[in-house]
Amino acid sequence: MTPAPANTTPLRLEGATFAYPGAAAPAVLDAHLVVAPGEFVGIIGPNGAGKSTLLRLAAGLITPTAGSVRTAGFDPARASRPTVARTVALVPASLAVGFPMTVLDFVALGRTARLKGLFESDDDRTAVRRALEIAEATPFARRPYQELSAGEQRRVLVARALAQEPRLLLLDEPTANLDVAHAVSLVYRVADLARTQGVAVVAAIHDLNVALLACDRIVLMRDGAIRAVGDPEEVMRWTTLRETFGCDLYIGRNEVNGRLFVVPMGREGEPVTGTSSRRRGQSS
Repeated sequence: MTPAPANTTPLRLEGATFAYPGAAAPAVLDAHLVVAPGEFVGIIGPNGAGKSTLLRLAAGLITPTAGSVRTAGFDPARASRPTVARTVALVPASLAVGFPMTVLDFVALGRTARLKGLFESDDDRTAVRRALEIAEATPFARRPYQELSAGEQRRVLVARALAQEPRLLLLDEPTANLDVAHAVSLVYRVADLARTQGVAVVAAIHDLNVALLACDRIVLMRDGAIRAVGDPEEVMRWTTLRETFGCDLYIGRNEVNGRLFVVPMGREGEPVTGTSSRRRGQSS
């Protein structure tokens, strides 16, 4: 992949606000955020916090009702879609494909905005192959997209976005439906891409431990507003997370790698391990 220019700001939000028609309150309210080249920023928060809407603003799919959004210096909501596609790639939470298509052809659609003629070039084929490798989707490249599992489709969606060779990669729940091995592998591979190629990554993440693994900074959202931005260890404090998510969480430190980890707590202040283990403990 071609390294992103180091002298451009991939994403800048200045007071960005968006309200859906008929909604009682804005989905995103007065958001200020600057993302640098090579930075992996995770967005966390409860359902309805505004995470997906913020990503849609960054992709130019919706226009802010107040404030501004700039990607690589231009307004993504007003620029031509080919211009946006050469700069920004969005992996949505889900995407239905209405007609039969192999994974290889589906990922190749990510090159549409970069085609220099009617047919793909060697550069296009190389970009597609590399994207499949990063997303670990090469083994099923010849299979129909519709026949894949939900987790496999998720990896293919990431591959299609990577094939665009964006400066700004937006991920909405990138590890949804993935088993733990593929989830960890994917976030590390995306983090490596950000570090080595200068791609800015912004990901809405529900799994707090995944966010702790890979993110350079964490954005915490609640009720449409950005409540905190900073180093993962600064943002993920017990009082902050408890107030945000409305439940008790245990925050510890891994003895092997020194990283923080988060465990949801039971009603009695104990880790959630299932009723069967609790019954075994009571009967022993």
